[in-house]
Amino acid sequence: MSERIDRMKAEHKELKEKLEALNKFIHSNSIFKKLDDLEQARMIKQAGFMEVYLSTLESRIWCA
Repeated sequence: MSERIDRMKAEHKELKEKLEALNKFIHSNSIFKKLDDLEQARMIKQAGFMEVYLSTLESRIWCA
């Protein structure tokens, strides 16, 4: 396997872990509910972008 694919797989793993942690915070942590509405919206938006990024990495890995 090429070094490029290995780097993408490592990046994918790290991003997936970060996204899972962010989603857990959003959906399961009472602190999230105490944040102001705009900060909550920004975090939800960030999670959405991370999901798209993760999906793109998956596609790139699969095609490689």
